[in-house]
Amino acid sequence: MTTHITIKQVRSALKRWGKFWQSREYGKGFKRSSMSDSSGRPTGGAMGADAMSVPQEIELITQLIAAMRPECIRAIRARYLMSGTLADAAKLVGFDSKRSAEFWLVKAERSLLVEFSTNLNSV
Repeated sequence: MTTHITIKQVRSALKRWGKFWQSREYGKGFKRSSMSDSSGRPTGGAMGADAMSVPQEIELITQLIAAMRPECIRAIRARYLMSGTLADAAKLVGFDSKRSAEFWLVKAERSLLVEFSTNLNSV
């Protein structure tokens, strides 16, 4: 029995990946140093950024993205990590046009489709 991963499933996984890193990028719930660093008194219970746990699925996607071409990484960041339209985000990450970002995004998503198909149990 062969199970095929669809592009819809890849995009859904990328959306989960993007939401996870967006929430961490804005520092929700994690801080570099505790309040006691400035006061000299220990406060306990503060979770630092170094202690953050990353779900296995998110870690796998992050590793697969890191192995891609820089243009693919920028396209994924523009689509799944940045707010606003793809055209605006594409300009911010250095693409000449929305069309260029879309080209590299499709290339990245198809590359992930192949990678996910080899790692069926991971996604």
